[in-house]
Amino acid sequence: MSDTDLPSAALNRRGFLGAAAAAGLLGTLSTPAQAARSTAAADPVTIESGRLTGVQGGLKGVTVYKGVPYAASTAGANRWRPPQPAPSWDGVRAADSFGPACPQPVTGIPGDQVPELSEDCLNLDIWTAASGSADSRPVLVWLYGGAQALWSGQEIYNGSLLAAKGVVVVTPNHRVGPLGGLAHPDLTAESAYGGSGNWGILDVVAALEWVRRNIGAFGGDPDRVTLAGWAQGASVVDILLASRRARGLYHRALLSSGVRYTKDPALARSPGRYRSLADAEADGTALAARLGVDDLAGLRALDADDLVARATADTSADFGHVLDGYVLPDTYTAVLAARAETDVPVLTGVCKDARGALPDLKPTLAAFTAFADSEFGPLGLTDTFLELYPADSDTTAAQQLSAYARDEERVSAFLWAGQFTDTAGNSGPVHTYFWTRVPPGHDDTNPAIGTAATGAFEGSDVYYLLGFLYNTDRPWTSQDYDVADTTASYVARFAATGDPNGTSLPTWPALATDTPQTMELGARSGTLPVADTDAKLAFLTTYLESQTEAF
Repeated sequence: MSDTDLPSAALNRRGFLGAAAAAGLLGTLSTPAQAARSTAAADPVTIESGRLTGVQGGLKGVTVYKGVPYAASTAGANRWRPPQPAPSWDGVRAADSFGPACPQPVTGIPGDQVPELSEDCLNLDIWTAASGSADSRPVLVWLYGGAQALWSGQEIYNGSLLAAKGVVVVTPNHRVGPLGGLAHPDLTAESAYGGSGNWGILDVVAALEWVRRNIGAFGGDPDRVTLAGWAQGASVVDILLASRRARGLYHRALLSSGVRYTKDPALARSPGRYRSLADAEADGTALAARLGVDDLAGLRALDADDLVARATADTSADFGHVLDGYVLPDTYTAVLAARAETDVPVLTGVCKDARGALPDLKPTLAAFTAFADSEFGPLGLTDTFLELYPADSDTTAAQQLSAYARDEERVSAFLWAGQFTDTAGNSGPVHTYFWTRVPPGHDDTNPAIGTAATGAFEGSDVYYLLGFLYNTDRPWTSQDYDVADTTASYVARFAATGDPNGTSLPTWPALATDTPQTMELGARSGTLPVADTDAKLAFLTTYLESQTEAF
């Protein structure tokens, strides 16, 4: 299959999903309580570990292979070590149930939504409609997001629709929290590269290496792999854009709520933040002391669930990314300036009601003015901010703070794109978007989102990027299905060619640094300025470029 070829149904965006049920295109759909097993489908495929069979996916013609190991258990001696090769098996393995998720906090998640947790969690799911290994379809590796809530690539990231559009979708599990991010001086001393932490990112690299070696058996093209994710997952994609560890293992990057200008102060509060190796090692040493253990053997002997619970009970603990010189070789700014960033096409976007822009935001006018003084006063920009975002009441203060947050998100992404293309000198085009559609109702089936999210919240675009709406309890409308099909078609085109544009899709221009615009997706499809006015663009550019700390 060529870069420009997709199955004939792939870009039939108008009514594809809405007509699917009536036309009998839907397979047996799993509810959250029924997601473990389905009817076996397709002949066995052979991978490096053995033979396995899948089961029918959510759409007819789609097969999903669930819980396929890509690396060995991370328990015991493998805890806080790079992933080791997956074991082989004899006979035919029935890949008909999702594998365990990695140990993580589950407080507040309904019991019927908590997956099995185990350190033997380095498994992945593959969704494909390919007829066999002779096919050569683009591949999308999707990394989950969320914060302290269901870090797992299970049914909520159903790849059936993208598979029906000609993409092979892979959703790997990787280590998270203290088991995925702990650094410690003794771990650094025993490592082959003189660093520690970033274990979950090394898992993702191992999953990409597995895809390189095995995805052809599922009809995937190992030379057309898109690495994608949202929020925490997008931050891993961003790290791997800067890293040398996954170079050549993926060929496009999709980041939902994932990149910011590298001098943006909001990076310090985002999933993309990182710690120095020295600070991360100090955090690990302090954790060991709180847990009452003296050495790595003691740490590795602790029960995983107890370790996670006790480690995350301290809200000051940080198990995020580490500037270790190996996985993350240098700061984001330095990597871009050195022209060492991976040169691939990028698709990235932010959501309208994310990171401060909330429909139910209720700051007081006094708090709004205090924010202006603290944030912009040191640069002498307070009066300019208050002129551009004027407020005379608590109500207008809330409206203007949201307007500022929305503008700042778009401008920050625009400036990052300039760093990626102009500073780094990359040839891969960047397509950016601003997501504006509000999903209807609430989703009681998705703990990664939860029921408190409102508006076009961070992660609201994920439903539509993947396009498979049936496995949630939101009251989707026919317009939602149409928007989902359009959005997923863009993703399918991007995975196939590195360009989201295709027949019957509204034109999505690549970002040009001399044309400050982005693509609005969701409520409508069309270009949108990166700030509401030229004056706001100039103000925000000055504010961000004047920051002294570069991440």
